[in-house]
Amino acid sequence: MTEMKISWKKDLIAIGLSLAWLLAPASLLASNSPSETELKLRVEHYLTRYFQLAPQESLTVDQIWSVDNPPMWGLSVTRKQAGKTSTEVYMLSKDLKQLSLGRVLDFSRDLDAENFEKINLGDAPSRGPNSALVTLITYCDLQCPDCKAMSTNLRKVLPAYIDSVRFVFKNFPLMSKHAWAEAAAVASRCAFVQRADAFWNFYDFFYTYQDSVTKANIREKALEVGKEAGLDATRLATCYDSKATLPDIQKDLFEANKLGVRGTPTLLVNGRFVFNEEMTEQDYHKLIDEALATHSR
Repeated sequence: MTEMKISWKKDLIAIGLSLAWLLAPASLLASNSPSETELKLRVEHYLTRYFQLAPQESLTVDQIWSVDNPPMWGLSVTRKQAGKTSTEVYMLSKDLKQLSLGRVLDFSRDLDAENFEKINLGDAPSRGPNSALVTLITYCDLQCPDCKAMSTNLRKVLPAYIDSVRFVFKNFPLMSKHAWAEAAAVASRCAFVQRADAFWNFYDFFYTYQDSVTKANIREKALEVGKEAGLDATRLATCYDSKATLPDIQKDLFEANKLGVRGTPTLLVNGRFVFNEEMTEQDYHKLIDEALATHSR
């Protein structure tokens, strides 16, 4: 049986909360308020993003009840995340501005929009129109096998959304785990600086031939890809050898850390974190279709 944990700080108790609230039966919400179903969906939508739940994880509002003084709603919420299940009681102000559980959360915030505003899209490799209804942003490592799997799926999926989806790539090389990840990021960024569309030659090559690239041969491989893409070989070699684009990679890493990116691959859909473990081609179609439907409402 899951243990119910009720936790809020003493300063919240001082507002006038009482155990009678927890014992009060569920009741119909006021006629000028959201319906119980709507409120349930809004809270689930908000907390799913707040806790950055993966697709296989879940959060549900099990019960809602009304509190008169101060005017609030009580909500029993069950969250299944990282292999653990917890049930907690939240208090939501009836003006829908504050949601509290030991700390006060600003329930009026649009978390997806806030994430989106933190991302610099102006100087990143991208495919698709800038005016697209849906923007997919990936923070990836070119040596990461899971990133390769995501790339393989997206290359199959994105052609169906040429006019409606923009795909943006951000570097997140895991230098402590992958021997040539930083070198690949530098090389692909050198290509981007010389000619923006040439980045995708490197992107496709490193994910397609990931198993044949090593720390010893990556310079040679990068120059071969650059030659096939029609880049200036001397300029590319100079950029690569001097690591001229490393500051750009570091900017991506700093941005990712500010957003709370925890590893690779990380995908954001219009600013919403989506974790990719075990996602299939069909899952990506569903994800994009839902984002398009939400945007068109």
